[in-house]
Amino acid sequence: MCVVTEVVDLTPRLRRVRFRSEDLVGVESVSPAQRVTIVLPERASFGPEGVASAEYSAARRKRRTYTLCDLDGESGTAAIDLVRHGDGVAGRWVERVSPGDDFVLSGPMGKFHLDPAYTRYLLVADETALPALREILAQLPAQAFAEVHVEVADEAERLDLPTSATAEVTWWFRSVHGGASGELVQGLAPHLRTAGPGVVVWVGAEADAVTTLRTHLLTSAGCDRRLLDAVAYWRRGRAES
Repeated sequence: MCVVTEVVDLTPRLRRVRFRSEDLVGVESVSPAQRVTIVLPERASFGPEGVASAEYSAARRKRRTYTLCDLDGESGTAAIDLVRHGDGVAGRWVERVSPGDDFVLSGPMGKFHLDPAYTRYLLVADETALPALREILAQLPAQAFAEVHVEVADEAERLDLPTSATAEVTWWFRSVHGGASGELVQGLAPHLRTAGPGVVVWVGAEADAVTTLRTHLLTSAGCDRRLLDAVAYWRRGRAES
């Protein structure tokens, strides 16, 4: 069981939930873009029965997946960042969550890894994948170069992206360029400068945008399939229940 210790608004639409769990003590990171599955109660807690409760059994059918940030296996602490939108399970929870609340987590899991043999990166994300992007950039070695593209709603959603690497970051604001969520990522092909053989590519965004960009990178840009990790973080038109 995870217990919320702090709730912080990183931007008007992105809220960080810090928490602690005995189950995370001794756990090591498995990937810079590691993800966890969480099960959320409708109220503040699953109650004294915890995972044995009927509410938990029902809630497991609506579990959600998020990037695990700031994992500290020594203290058993970590964080998840949630985009504030919608009226689904996670949407309701993120609006009311407060210190002392609990939820259930499983993981971490992830297959994306940083190989020191590669020093050139192309990283693309929308706001749902921004937490993973920040973790990747934070772990890039100093000798690496990264071309980074980020789609968010507007200037207020811009975040610091600390890294020891050399990073050229382009922010794509829907308030400036127009379009629905995910559409800017879907149209990025003409703006990608680093794509090609020997470049490690990571993409996290809406499913159709990921498919479009992945096809371009493999068929037109000459990217190595073995160095490409393209992850659909959400799907347009699929409402959160």
